[in-house]
Amino acid sequence: MKRILNIAHRGFTKQFPDNTLEAFEAAIGIPVDGIECDVHETADNHFVIFHDREILGCDISQMTLNEVQDVKLEGKFRIPTLEQTLELCHGKILLNIEIKRVSSLDSFLVLVREKLTPDEVVFSSFNRNIVIELARLAPGIQRGILTAFEVKEPVELARSVSSGIVVTRFPHVNAAMLEQTRNAGLLVFVWGCTDMNQVRDALAMDIDGIITDFPDEVREELGRPVSN
Repeated sequence: MKRILNIAHRGFTKQFPDNTLEAFEAAIGIPVDGIECDVHETADNHFVIFHDREILGCDISQMTLNEVQDVKLEGKFRIPTLEQTLELCHGKILLNIEIKRVSSLDSFLVLVREKLTPDEVVFSSFNRNIVIELARLAPGIQRGILTAFEVKEPVELARSVSSGIVVTRFPHVNAAMLEQTRNAGLLVFVWGCTDMNQVRDALAMDIDGIITDFPDEVREELGRPVSN
């Protein structure tokens, strides 16, 4: 089996709330190849790691950093800042940052470049305009275009946003798509496997990375010898 990157989706969420430093530290301890996280920009132009656009019914873009950090997930876990996450991952692991809502991309990139080298980070987004802008502002950092639906022309999609990675939901990865992307020199990451049976099906294909909720089990699976 080829080397496939094992990327923990929002950290090791079996043990800790997703997108927390505790979940990231637990994933690093498995160990995994990478961590995927989500970033939003606050009203006072700071960057926080959280998946949803709202926290307890409040839009993050309308909250200050102090207001976000006053929130305790499950009564005790803080929502981390981008800086804290970058510092934790530096020198240890690949960080795949999904950009949710960020208007100050220049400031965002300054922080990333201060803490991580280009080979320690991958950017991704569903927002095509963001991926295009990242290609202009940070051409030396790998970028992925996220898709939740079947893409019949993955190469055309990737080229339209200057992306080197197609990040596709599991049900929509298939041999034809992989042949097209391989011929174009693109990487393919898969997300959205709901159980280990789907994970095994994905790992059996010619993919480059899997963003998974089961990083511990994926590690075991990838460590098994290939059967003849």
